[in-house]
Amino acid sequence: MTNAHRLFFAIRPDLEAQSMAVDAAQRRMNAGGLSGGQVAPKHLHVTLHWLGDHGVVSHELLCRAKEAGDRVEMEPFGVGFNRVGSLGPGLGGLALTGAAELKKLRQFQRILATTMEAAGIGQHVRKRFNPHVSLLYCKQYVVPEPIAPIRWRVNELVLIDSLLGCGRHVDLGNWPLRSRQMNFSDW
Repeated sequence: MTNAHRLFFAIRPDLEAQSMAVDAAQRRMNAGGLSGGQVAPKHLHVTLHWLGDHGVVSHELLCRAKEAGDRVEMEPFGVGFNRVGSLGPGLGGLALTGAAELKKLRQFQRILATTMEAAGIGQHVRKRFNPHVSLLYCKQYVVPEPIAPIRWRVNELVLIDSLLGCGRHVDLGNWPLRSRQMNFSDW
């Protein structure tokens, strides 16, 4: 049986950021004569933790992943990516990168790692995290260049099942981030 399901926790850009990311990709593609598999705007995301490729997603893994999502507590926060290019030498493709406004995202990824460990799926915790949004899959290396920051507000965590070879993403869980309630000690 082939692995047809790629499971991962992610955040997604809002519609305005999606549009800006597509425009940035198109400009770089045109300027560099790049071609390849462009990521559909509705599939743009930042992978926080990958839960593996599976022929069939086990009920136990799904329950534990949902338990981890249920435990996440963080307020909405902003992110910003200010570079477009390949992720590194020897790596082709085009992605949004940059470390300008990613401190809260890194914190969120660590919080999710803690809840995954508590839910019994710590083996899937990503030890290294290079936040990026993949835009184009190609073999050419593209020197990263600065761009006007592409920003959005992260309002939810998503558990995605990418149906490999089908070009479809199915949301298996969504967890809104909530602002902390003030209590009398906050005054």
